[in-house]
Amino acid sequence: MHLSGDRGLGVKAPSSAPVLQVRDLSFSYPGRPVLTGWSADIGPGLTWVRGSNGAGKSTLLKLLAGALPPLAGRIAVRGLEQAASPLDYCREVFWCGPAATAFEHLRPLEYFAFLLSLYPRFDAAAAQAVAAELGLTPFMDKRLRELSTGTQRKVWLAAAFAAGSAVVLLDEPLNALDMRSVRGVRARLLRCAQDATTAWVVVSHDGLGDAQLLATELALDETARPAPA
Repeated sequence: MHLSGDRGLGVKAPSSAPVLQVRDLSFSYPGRPVLTGWSADIGPGLTWVRGSNGAGKSTLLKLLAGALPPLAGRIAVRGLEQAASPLDYCREVFWCGPAATAFEHLRPLEYFAFLLSLYPRFDAAAAQAVAAELGLTPFMDKRLRELSTGTQRKVWLAAAFAAGSAVVLLDEPLNALDMRSVRGVRARLLRCAQDATTAWVVVSHDGLGDAQLLATELALDETARPAPA
């Protein structure tokens, strides 16, 4: 099945070549199929992945990030195949998952400096600017493991918005954030929805604010599983 998704209310973005292509993707947990022969073209701007609990939204992001190996299928970013060139592929895909970052021994600025070695277009100055917007300035000298879950999440989000990768995957970006930061992230997502070069793919149970009016919605409940016999 080929999907490009339906735009929400608001101004339609101009059509363009897909940034992320998925063909015949299949994945199962023991005894539970999640995706079966799933295909999609995801273009620049904001794509909001919707679905009920257990539909496979977070699993899909892990597959796109290369954090889980698919059972079958092909994933490519601008023609760069995940299976054929996994390292180069990962440099073009930034994944911000729901858990804490794995680099908890680093301070935020050290974490941003580390990402410079992984993502060729990572903008450390932009990451610091987003960090300031999210109220992280008082915490920049602390190690990530010393920060609360919500504050750690702000560091990861600041990195995501500055990654410069072709694809950015955001899993529940509003979780554990204070209301000021929720407003800031929603404002950033509105800019992402109008981005003509980067594919921003978001899983969120919370509303995305004005950004959702311009987002492409992708409903996994209707597409992830085969039709019953």
